[in-house]
Amino acid sequence: MEPYEAYQKYLALKRHFDSDTYDYFKYHGKIKTSKTSFDVRKDKYSFYKLSKMKNPESFMVANIIDNDHFWSGDFTSSEADSTYMKWLSRKESLTYNFKQAIAAMMDDYDKNIIFKPGDHPRLLVLFIRKVVSPETLLILNKLTPFFPYWDKKLVDDLYWPEQSKKLKKYEPFIINSVDLDKFSSIIKLRFDKP
Repeated sequence: MEPYEAYQKYLALKRHFDSDTYDYFKYHGKIKTSKTSFDVRKDKYSFYKLSKMKNPESFMVANIIDNDHFWSGDFTSSEADSTYMKWLSRKESLTYNFKQAIAAMMDDYDKNIIFKPGDHPRLLVLFIRKVVSPETLLILNKLTPFFPYWDKKLVDDLYWPEQSKKLKKYEPFIINSVDLDKFSSIIKLRFDKP
């Protein structure tokens, strides 16, 4: 990948996560920009470094998901590398992490896990505490859609609406590459009583 291509991917991914209308997948990561706008940037070095990485798109997604204020100057930081390594680890051990998160839930998969009147649902609390990863939350939502319910019930919440948007934008990066039947079986094994 050339540095200018890395710059284009960065702009497309940032717009995907920041905009309500732009869809990275629908537009195949294409965005209007010019080589001239790239050439005058002071942070060009960051894109040169990024272009040499094995998977620059994943690196950017991992950091954008972790940091709402991630910008191109952060590519060269050790914190960005650390964030990417943690994200890779979560992706590589997705099944294990999913099982651990499911085990952390209450024995009964009752309505408080999805919605608790006057408080955050237990599942959201586990997500906030980072017991449940964004990937696990997305898989659970894909299997039993509760985001629309949370969006409706937590519309005035200070935390959820922003997280909801970010998670929905992140979903295609995760869901398109997982075997949902396998994760459905894990849930059934955990919550079905003999």
